[in-house]
Amino acid sequence: MLEWTIFFQFSIFKLQYYYDDTEFGRVIVSTRRGMRNYTARWKGDVLHANVPWGTDARKLACALDQMRQGLRAQRLTHPTLEFAIGQVIDCFGRQVRLTEQSHVPGRMLFGRDGDMLTLALPKGMDLNSDSGKRNITHGLQVMLEQEARQVLLPFADQVARQVGATPSRWEVGRGMTKLGHCTSQRVIQLSRNLMFLPERLVRYVICHELAHLTHMNHSPEFHALVDRYTGGQEKALEQELKRFKWPIVR
Repeated sequence: MLEWTIFFQFSIFKLQYYYDDTEFGRVIVSTRRGMRNYTARWKGDVLHANVPWGTDARKLACALDQMRQGLRAQRLTHPTLEFAIGQVIDCFGRQVRLTEQSHVPGRMLFGRDGDMLTLALPKGMDLNSDSGKRNITHGLQVMLEQEARQVLLPFADQVARQVGATPSRWEVGRGMTKLGHCTSQRVIQLSRNLMFLPERLVRYVICHELAHLTHMNHSPEFHALVDRYTGGQEKALEQELKRFKWPIVR
């Protein structure tokens, strides 16, 4: 039986929801007005589909069936996200080690030793089930949201001074598809998920948002400014970010 549930964003222009496919599991679906084609691609272990506005469950199932063979082939060559006890995840300015604990059943516990953080998972937890991966991802995000205030925002302020830009303030957000946002009040919000990126890509996202202080659009002038802020590396960094293999479920 087909099931679908609206789970996050709705407006008169855009809708996002998830759809449970019998083979591919949870599919993140995006639709917006004016979209005409059906496309899908893997991001980590999660399939993301873009569909025309008004697509119902039956049409979505048919579209996935038509793309299924190609998506299977993509999945075979796509790196699979896996977690393991003892694994160390490199983050921006921090490392996180996954450990196991039996003191508090069913709970994840946070700890730290200097710049090494620990996420202690319940003993016997199925780390690589869909729910296990999502729960670990959420635990990592909650832990690193606090760390972002200590390392990400000071770094962003340093980058701003280097390029001569002055936002009114910085904030930490939770976006995954939108890693940064600049408001008309010159407030720049940086996602906690930037903590999973290497420094060069963190700097790129920050420079992108700083350029919005001058150009609140994506005009050629805007991109020229981002390119200047990044030392002529805007296009290369943009492509690297698109290809980045995230250590969490997206």
